[in-house]
Amino acid sequence: MPLITLLAHAALLARLAAPYPFTVGETLEYDAKLGVFPIGTARMSVNQMTRERGTEAFVFAATGEGRPMGIRVGADLTSYVGARGFSSLRFHRRVYQGASVDESQFQIVGDSSRYRQDGVPRDWAAPRNPLDELAFLYYLRTVPLKVGATYQIPRYFKTGYNPIQVRVVSRGEWQLPEGRTVPAFNLEITSRGMQMSVTMTDDARRLPVALELPLPFGRVTLELTRAG
Repeated sequence: MPLITLLAHAALLARLAAPYPFTVGETLEYDAKLGVFPIGTARMSVNQMTRERGTEAFVFAATGEGRPMGIRVGADLTSYVGARGFSSLRFHRRVYQGASVDESQFQIVGDSSRYRQDGVPRDWAAPRNPLDELAFLYYLRTVPLKVGATYQIPRYFKTGYNPIQVRVVSRGEWQLPEGRTVPAFNLEITSRGMQMSVTMTDDARRLPVALELPLPFGRVTLELTRAG
């Protein structure tokens, strides 16, 4: 199985003036299951663009909530990503389980290869073209993929988790919520022993139609129910 490094993809993206496979207003809705049991819903959206530290930026948002075993759990993510060069500028993560809430906000400065966490009086090293976890999923929608290839992507903003390994396991078909069938890639994403799976359409929109996520209470599957 070939091993390919995606260091050149940043240069490729810089040459891609437009369009991206997603647009402002895109909204993806998912049903969440723990095994065969429905536990909640999730949603990803491309919000109105903004300027972040003087740079035109996408605003990606993801929310999810469920009640596995009767316990309320969920997450809210917001990612600000420069439209030129596609690197994370700011990232907000809020995760809750029962009465416990873990909330962090990061300022990510790729030009100086550093990131900071709000409320913490220090900074840390970052790659020059950093991505947070939500931005990483949108990034995968923009790059060419080849069945059988394994890509090493050293772009996660917390350098200790790099490189992120993306293996293109297979290519098949997926039936979209409106009934149309399209070709799709099956991806396996690994970092520091943690693994998730993504099924992504191989068409103009490159939609993430299914995700399998490792969570503390088990592996949760998200399946697309609406793409607007």
